[in-house]
Amino acid sequence: MTSQKRDTTAASRAGSSLLEREPYPHALLDELLDENIAAQILDWFEERGSWTVERTGLYEQYRCVNILDLLFAHSAGLSPMLLRVADRLEEVFGRPVERRRIEAGAHKLVAGQYIRTHTDVPHDLTETHRAVISFASPAAPVTGGELMLQRSQSSLDDAVRVRAVHNRTVLMELSDVSFHSVLPVQSGVRYSLVLSYWAADLREKLHRGWHAKAVPARLLDFLERIGAHEVPHVGRRAAVSGRRARRRPLSDHLLGTHAILRSWGCDPDVCAAGLFHGVYGPLGLGTALLSPDARAPLREAIGPKAEQLVHLYTVLDRRTDRPAPDGRFVASVLGEPEDAELDGSTVAGVFLISWASLREQVPDVELSVAEVDEILGRLELFGSLVPPRAAADLTSTLCS
Repeated sequence: MTSQKRDTTAASRAGSSLLEREPYPHALLDELLDENIAAQILDWFEERGSWTVERTGLYEQYRCVNILDLLFAHSAGLSPMLLRVADRLEEVFGRPVERRRIEAGAHKLVAGQYIRTHTDVPHDLTETHRAVISFASPAAPVTGGELMLQRSQSSLDDAVRVRAVHNRTVLMELSDVSFHSVLPVQSGVRYSLVLSYWAADLREKLHRGWHAKAVPARLLDFLERIGAHEVPHVGRRAAVSGRRARRRPLSDHLLGTHAILRSWGCDPDVCAAGLFHGVYGPLGLGTALLSPDARAPLREAIGPKAEQLVHLYTVLDRRTDRPAPDGRFVASVLGEPEDAELDGSTVAGVFLISWASLREQVPDVELSVAEVDEILGRLELFGSLVPPRAAADLTSTLCS
């Protein structure tokens, strides 16, 4: 006899959640977020979120491409929220989770969109636990779009059915049996904030291969302390397509980028910045290992000029930079109302780090014709600010 689906219309309130073990370890919580924060997030999704449609054999949905703008918004108060979710994960699953390793993504599903059954098995440094928080306008409740927690790839009859209710959170422990799907949305707009966490007892050791030989031990130790060896680096191709391809520790990419900058003969500050580029959170991708609001530790480790380059790598809108008088440049900065004026060597240093990061990912990186033209134009614009070996390598590798 076929059992009926369990319809979870009311979940446990935060602070009194219980671990459910069927079909696999999970918990459901209502109003985990403060009501005002939940309303702010929904408002941001509706008014300021930038969404791009994704269609694969597995799902049809919209992905938020400017989620970092939300995370950087001081008014949203998201840092305490991220830690509060970590606390709940530990309470529910009885395992410590990392506080320095949290990734965020956001999805939007409209009528007809769905996610087919799959499971996300933790491997190659991917997350071990996940929190999915639903958001929906009270004026336009979502029908359909239920998150289904299933026993198997094909079974829906005995699945736990979680309706897309505003400010409802699903905590999941990922494994080879954590099958789940999202039924097609019938009406309304289903928003979800997806937070990824890592169990603290699954740490990897820092890979110190030949790239690391030219790096001072104190900087390798700093990389290890902030967890660069534990966070996965997603290659550009995988990030753009949504695939989890070529997973490897972020430290490998950082060490490789540093080695390329040294081989180009770049200024030592540029090389040091390349070793830590993106640790404040790269634009649109990845994990922030250090808070951009607490820059002193990195500044002390690599010096003020190198740390400024790391910060600018995160916050400088490189699409807006333009020459100004006396060899200076003007560009927009994330979170700042006015453009910043910078000297040419600083702007060129940020671009060198960006190019070395791309160069390190060859052959996975793919450039469009417009991107190639931009690199060639920048090389000409910066002139002597770009080391000859860098110009020659970029032209032969990325622009051939």
